[in-house]
Amino acid sequence: MYVGRATLENFLSYSRAEVEFTPGVNVIYGANAAGKTNLADAVYLGSLGRSSRLTKDKEMIKWGSENGFRVTLRVHKMFSSHTVEIASDGSGKKRISIDSLPVSRIGELMGAINTVFFSPGEIRLVRGAPEDRRRFLDVALSQESKTYFYTLKRYSSLLAQRNRMLKDMRGRESLDSLLNVVDPDLARSAAYLTRARMKYTDELAPAARAIHLKLTGGKEELELRYESMAAASEEEFSAKLRASRPADKRLEYTTVGAHRDDLKISAGGVDLRKYGSQGQQRTAVLSMKLAEIEYFRSKTGETPVLILDDVLSELDADRRRGLFEALGGVQTILTCTDPVDIPGAAYYMVKDGQVERK
Repeated sequence: MYVGRATLENFLSYSRAEVEFTPGVNVIYGANAAGKTNLADAVYLGSLGRSSRLTKDKEMIKWGSENGFRVTLRVHKMFSSHTVEIASDGSGKKRISIDSLPVSRIGELMGAINTVFFSPGEIRLVRGAPEDRRRFLDVALSQESKTYFYTLKRYSSLLAQRNRMLKDMRGRESLDSLLNVVDPDLARSAAYLTRARMKYTDELAPAARAIHLKLTGGKEELELRYESMAAASEEEFSAKLRASRPADKRLEYTTVGAHRDDLKISAGGVDLRKYGSQGQQRTAVLSMKLAEIEYFRSKTGETPVLILDDVLSELDADRRRGLFEALGGVQTILTCTDPVDIPGAAYYMVKDGQVERK
């Protein structure tokens, strides 16, 4: 899988830009704030329907534009090619189409373009909060499975509804009756998400371990383990929800569920979330991101697009070498301030809102 032509109109810093990417390594370079990340973000947008950095669609409209933005991506797969278009009007209302056919639900976009995203901020995958690690799992699984994406949305909606009940109906006799209606569906969704996350972790772990051993010269063995408050069964989650109901009522939020789980990341017996050095944490993140590529290959038969946003300055020579060795056969969108020498790479200079192939 690779993205060929990318056309940007009134998107972030670009009035209009048209770029022909190669199936190999594409190096996008220029001064800080020139718009390199914005170009990479257009590709990310085509995979998940949202920015890698911004939370509101309206924020992606070029400043001063009244007509909204449009991003059009031509993606080539093993046996087919498709055009993905994401547009937004001046109010920020988003429209998505695939091959000119409107997509009414964003879940139908999942899988059109699979991406693996890596930036300096991704170190929060290890050192950050559990929600950062759950997001890592959710982004990959949502791209692979529309069912997972919709179940995750369903779970989030039910969880928000349950928490509102706990807060707004505290002390009312009808609260238990309402919880009895919501809890079975919540438990069913939680069990599905937990099973999928556990399976993904188990399948990702061997590849991440092998890559990590290579990056560390065989000195440290990376271990990934999904940590859940309940077994991955609907019955177990239902029992946990019943048992936690008194505490939930007192605290006014749901204390049990897939939203409380975590991913344990350790190396050499050390929990990197708490005690890992910055170098260890970066190596673990890099290993997990590169392992994602192998996972998508094995599950979909297609190689995802790798987006590397300003990460080279964060990596030492050994990690850079390990990264470059993994790029064979992977379309890579790499942003940097100064062009780095990568054999066979295509180079694009970004300056004053324009992209020039070098």
